[in-house]
Parts: sequence; structure tokens; C-alpha cells
Amino acid sequence: MYSTIGNEEQLDFFELHICVKDYCFARDDRLVGVAVIPLKDISEKGSVACWLPLQRRIEMDETGWTILRILSQRNNDEVAKEFVKLKSEIRQEPTMGT
Repeated sequence: MYSTIGNEEQLDFFELHICVKDYCFARDDRLVGVAVIPLKDISEKGSVACWLPLQRRIEMDETGWTILRILSQRNNDEVAKEFVKLKSEIRQEPTMGT
């Protein structure tokens, strides 16, 4: 999916959500970690090279959780479903032997 952000948009309200997953043929796919970088940080420099610590989940305030609850009720909206899935996914702790 591609999105275009116009010149009139304020990049303070946009962020890049980075999700690292381990896709395996013989078992379930696993979330390795997630990170978020504000787009304004990238646009101010023109490009960015940085280390991002992979977190267990995205941190949200009460407003964020309210938005996810509202979006999760949109049964026929595939974009909303995918957004809720990405934002609410939690990395599982590794089990012994894996």
C-alpha cells in the first residue's frame, strides 16, 4: 500500500511504524519487535539513519486505545482491521528450546 502526503500536511501528526517479524514455514509467524519514528524527524534531515530499539509493543495513551476500539468495530473495513492488528500486536516472550 502506498500513501502520498501532500505539502500542506503537517508531518507532526504522522509516524512510520516499523514491524519486524519472523516468518517461518513450519510454525506460526512471530513478532520480533516494533518501533516508531516520527516522519518530521526524517523530513527535517531529508533522510535518516538510526538505531531503533525494538519494543515488545507500541505504547499508546487512552486516546489511542479509544481509537483502536472504535476502528475494531468496523467489520467490513479491511484497512481498519489491519491497522488495529498492527497497533495492538504484542511480542510473545521466547519459550524454552526455540
